Amino acid sequence: MVSLTGSWMRTTALSWLVYDLTGSPFMLGMVTFANTVPTMLFSLVGGAVADRAEKRTLLLGTQSAFMAIAAALAVLTLAGRIDVWQILVFSVLSGVAASLDMPARQSFLPHLVSREDLPNAIALNSAMFNASRIVGPAIAGVIIAQFGPRAGPGWSFAVNAVTYLAVIAALVSIRVSSRLDAERRESVVAEIREGIVHAWRTPAIRTLLGLLATAGTFGFTYVVLLPVFARDVLEVEARGYGALVTATGVGSTLGALAMASVRLRRPLAAILGLMGTFVALLAAFALSRHYPLSLVLQLGVSGAMTAFLAGINASIQSATPDALRGRVMSLYVFALFGTGPLAGLLAGGMASVWGAQVTVLISAATCGAAALAAWAGTRRAARPVEPLAATRTGGG
Repeated sequence: MVSLTGSWMRTTALSWLVYDLTGSPFMLGMVTFANTVPTMLFSLVGGAVADRAEKRTLLLGTQSAFMAIAAALAVLTLAGRIDVWQILVFSVLSGVAASLDMPARQSFLPHLVSREDLPNAIALNSAMFNASRIVGPAIAGVIIAQFGPRAGPGWSFAVNAVTYLAVIAALVSIRVSSRLDAERRESVVAEIREGIVHAWRTPAIRTLLGLLATAGTFGFTYVVLLPVFARDVLEVEARGYGALVTATGVGSTLGALAMASVRLRRPLAAILGLMGTFVALLAAFALSRHYPLSLVLQLGVSGAMTAFLAGINASIQSATPDALRGRVMSLYVFALFGTGPLAGLLAGGMASVWGAQVTVLISAATCGAAALAAWAGTRRAARPVEPLAATRTGGG
């Protein structure tokens, strides 16, 4: 929670700093692109590395790299020597570290909790991520207001660097072995192929990754276009936009906590139900021109999406053998985050032609079609994820 709060502080301060330096919305997009493209390019390699390495050691390395990047940003910004090209370089480096960190972190979880508790642990992790998304930007905003548009981001980066000590200390204190025994290792390319083949030949994983890729490409268009909805559709300007962003964070946190408090008897059915709920609420949000209603719908949209993602994560983890976990979870990372650059381009391009409301409606319809296609193959896909099932539905 401490580390993630610092990360959201950095994200918020970095966007402010880039826009203050350049005055260009295009450069804001370029920084995001620079940060996400490495995930698209290297996440599969990161999965193969996670299956080869001792995951705790790998995570100590990636978290230390994040801390060094935040510290370098702090020093350059506070010294008045920061430029946008340096921010782009650090964004690429951060993306490369993330492509190693995310598969390792996802595949490390089963070493910390029992299989029965895995869905709840994943949901709690998601809850921490989304709760910090509410707290971190608010703290960064206060720091920027207190110290100014240049020094404020610098101090936010410095605080972020310090917060990484919390997660590093936690990793140091964990005493589990996560290195897999293997007498012979193939090449990285061969191991990546092995993970892809396993995912494709396992109907449940193939179906869930397809749903995830659809959600990653089309489901998040509403997030990209929130400023357009605030200004042009709902006509509430900056203050209303801030409330919509806060509603997104609150809804996501509530959705994650809800998933952490239950055990699912039929995980695949629950996942499809959550995606159907998300589609219906997203379509309603796209059509709404009433600001209070849109705030309530935003809570539901973000909550359903977060619960859907937590359910898919837990189901894929449950259906994956330990020897392939890093590689299969790298496919999860690729489907969710690697589609980010495409999602941003699609949202912007479609909205410029048809407008924000029609774009989000098309996105909702696409996600709905994917859910219907998955529902049609439920009997084939449900069996491999049933290990998540418990004898009852109750508290976690």
